[in-house]
Amino acid sequence: MKTFLKLISIPLFLALLDLYFRSELLERYNDKQFNFYLSSVVISIGYFVLILLLLKAVEHKKWLFYSLMFLIFPWFVFSFFGSFTFYSLNGIFPNYYTFLYFKTEPKSALMILRDATGWKEVLSILLLFTALFIFIKWFTKRHVPKIHWSYLLFYGVIQLSAFETLIYFHGKFDQCAMVDTNFAACVQRHAFTWDDHSEFKGRGLQKRTPPKIDLKLAKKDFNVVVLVFESYRKRSASLYGNKHETTPYFKKLAQNYPEEFFYFRQPVSVSSTTMLAVPAILTGIGPYQDTSILYRQPLLWEYAQLFDYRTFFLSSHTLKWYRFDQFYQKEKLDLWWNKDNSGLPYFNDLGVKDEHTVRKLNQTIKQFKNEPFFGVVQFNTTHYPYEIPEKYTIWKETFNDSYDNAVRYQDELIKLFFENLKAQGLMDNTIVFISSDHGESLMEHRTIGHVESNYTEAISVPLIAYIPKGILNKTETQNLKKNLNQLTSNIDIAPTLFDLFELEKEEKLNHFFQNYSGFSLLKPIPNNRTVISLNNNQVANFNTGLSIAQKEWHYLFRTNIVPNKEEFYYWKNDIGELKNKSKFLTKKQRTQILKHIEKYPVCDKLKDKAGKNY
Repeated sequence: MKTFLKLISIPLFLALLDLYFRSELLERYNDKQFNFYLSSVVISIGYFVLILLLLKAVEHKKWLFYSLMFLIFPWFVFSFFGSFTFYSLNGIFPNYYTFLYFKTEPKSALMILRDATGWKEVLSILLLFTALFIFIKWFTKRHVPKIHWSYLLFYGVIQLSAFETLIYFHGKFDQCAMVDTNFAACVQRHAFTWDDHSEFKGRGLQKRTPPKIDLKLAKKDFNVVVLVFESYRKRSASLYGNKHETTPYFKKLAQNYPEEFFYFRQPVSVSSTTMLAVPAILTGIGPYQDTSILYRQPLLWEYAQLFDYRTFFLSSHTLKWYRFDQFYQKEKLDLWWNKDNSGLPYFNDLGVKDEHTVRKLNQTIKQFKNEPFFGVVQFNTTHYPYEIPEKYTIWKETFNDSYDNAVRYQDELIKLFFENLKAQGLMDNTIVFISSDHGESLMEHRTIGHVESNYTEAISVPLIAYIPKGILNKTETQNLKKNLNQLTSNIDIAPTLFDLFELEKEEKLNHFFQNYSGFSLLKPIPNNRTVISLNNNQVANFNTGLSIAQKEWHYLFRTNIVPNKEEFYYWKNDIGELKNKSKFLTKKQRTQILKHIEKYPVCDKLKDKAGKNY
């Protein structure tokens, strides 16, 4: 008995460590989830004991003993301490969809690991591994009994059978397994496609079929530039109230051009992943709509081409990211520039420095200034890890400071763009729309990043319009000003441009306008307007859940945690979303909220889940 207790002492300690991290979740487990967790603990302890017995059996063959140690324990350290670190940063343990990201976007995932890991982290891991190696070697020699190979083989078969049984149910109880068994189960589920249990079969972005529009329209006398930030959260801009002066140039524009500069107070994104948000901005089609609509809807510059505009698309990103190269494959513009054809080195994950992109933008405007031009520009300064030139580093105390510095530097780059417009004499006839694909979590709700969150910090984005005097009529200007305090979205840019180009007059384009789920900012937006945010559909496989927002409230249904969790916040008095009021929702209220998604079949499975009273 004493030998047995010694044998399970280490895995028992690790189980208690797992229990410490999981304590707040256990309170919400139902009986089946709790039993699954206990089973995973038993299997975890059993596997650790099997490893110790196996090491003891080959102890006399040093080459085999050390080979097993080097094969097993790096995996062991990574599965335990990697999972605990991931939970500390994201509020969830690594799940099937976490591994799916590494599987489908390995280069991007490795870049993130590279950016997040410094010499201190590497040294800590090496020291931990060395200490564990020495301890296990000593423990095996002193406290592990040697058993006959036949018993060891029998025990191994029993243990493997138990683990495979756990994997069979893992898809249903993801997040309920002890971290090492959860880690191993996720790896096996990806290694064998027979058991993926994914609710949404997202395949990534595919090739579009650009619509053939047989129209040639008279040229307009204004230019348009659409600027799309990356991971830019609204609350970090001083224009929107940040205590750090992160956007002095935006504030200067608001002061110098009070009748031309408009910033909307409550804009949200339709997704917190770039793969869905950017196509939504460019087409006006939300991720909750069927992809058959998305892939046949004109992109913004295709409308401009009807007027014989010079068109360009500049991106600080690689377009191989999320298969954007396939999505854009058939596009024909006057200038097509991005990381892949720029010849520039990687920066901030999978992009280039925005200073190069702004320089290219200013050169392009100078080249096209004698003809009407339409351009879309995608930045990446506010993408993790928020690297900027040292001279622009102002705040240095916290992680949030690093992000604020990036926002401040982005503001400086926008200043270069507007100053070039002014120098070229284009401020009086160039419309500029500015927004972001999504926001960013900086440890609010115990989350860093954006894909795993639909909270306000991940979906609230800036939405800014610079529209020179004389372009809008009186009614449009009045509507625009009234809409400043309404709930708006980055998906509203497309219908607004449709209005600006007066395309509603063209019968051939009516069905494209009917596809829009957003609103033109030049027409009245209703007080009960709803914005749906979604990360998992026919394109993307991120199991984040559902967000439904109105001006006064925000409903969340989280599917990346088990049990799934329903949350409800009143934004006006709780902008940080700290007071979950979902327990006060009646069945009737919940039904009314979910009615907002019932016309979108993509949301059916989420609607069915959320319809239950958790």
